[in-house]
Amino acid sequence: MTAIDIKPLQHGSLSERAGEALLAYILNNDLRPGATLPSAADLAEALGVSRPVVRESLNALRALGIVEIANGKKATIRDLDSGVLRIYFGRALQIVDDSMREVMDVRVGIEIRSATLAARNRTDADLARLQTIMAQMREGRGGAGEFSLHDTALHLAISEASGNKLIFHIVESLQSALRNASYHGVLALGDRETLDGIVAEHGHLVDAIMRGDEEAAATLMNDHLASAMRRMAARSG
Repeated sequence: MTAIDIKPLQHGSLSERAGEALLAYILNNDLRPGATLPSAADLAEALGVSRPVVRESLNALRALGIVEIANGKKATIRDLDSGVLRIYFGRALQIVDDSMREVMDVRVGIEIRSATLAARNRTDADLARLQTIMAQMREGRGGAGEFSLHDTALHLAISEASGNKLIFHIVESLQSALRNASYHGVLALGDRETLDGIVAEHGHLVDAIMRGDEEAAATLMNDHLASAMRRMAARSG
């Protein structure tokens, strides 16, 4: 057996300790996406536990989006995604009082930076995607449901254009919450002229990103989110 640089477990729940040890092994050895872990048999021997304990700990890491497990194959390291964050924010909306306001507070710092970086780093493909979504938003007459889809798609496309993978994953993880807020916000408006004004806000923001104006993009995103928060406060008041 090849020696594995991993510490045997000393105390506590075996599966939890095994999971912590495996995560430390992944981080300490700088295992990148696509890399494989040792076999369950080798890990069990190195940890001083049974194979079922190792399999349980690997399943826990799979649930966290850290590894992939296929029958008959060694576990492999997964690339980053927003799955665990989606679960976290979904639970936050369920549990935290005034959670939508707190989500909006989180959005402000992240999405202002997202717009700034999008103006700096956007590619031709990013610009084409933003133009397509804006055209759909302007032409849409399908009501709150259709608008909320275009709204959240545009904010996600801006985060993707930022070139920052972490910003993209955070915004992606908030999609359900943002779509819900957008949907109920449009329902509360009941005024096509006001909705056209919100579409115009998005249009000015996309124009700033397209021309590479970082300062304007940041300012327009800040103003847009501030308006959204005022509308949300008016609905709740």
